[in-house]
Amino acid sequence: MILADYVEITREMGTNHKDFLRLLPRSVPDAHLVVTGNESDGAKIVIEDAPLGRIEIDLSAVGERRIALICLPVTHVRFRFFGLDQKSAHAEYERMSKYFQRGGG
Repeated sequence: MILADYVEITREMGTNHKDFLRLLPRSVPDAHLVVTGNESDGAKIVIEDAPLGRIEIDLSAVGERRIALICLPVTHVRFRFFGLDQKSAHAEYERMSKYFQRGGG
């Protein structure tokens, strides 16, 4: 069986870059993040020393979703996990995504 160079997972997230970058370090503790780009053009994040290997994350330009009078930020996010099989990459994504969940009530 030949593994691909990386496993890609894409999601639409209700966040802007500032909040994403505030929460991301919690999901990959002690890792060094290299961020390039901005909210209006899109950004790229490279994590070389994540616990399970290299992760690259692409953030789209921040858009918005309107529901009646409410305006919410929307960012399309592409995660690329290098050196992992599908199952391990999805498990790592699920672990990381818990840090971005918001409670309601």
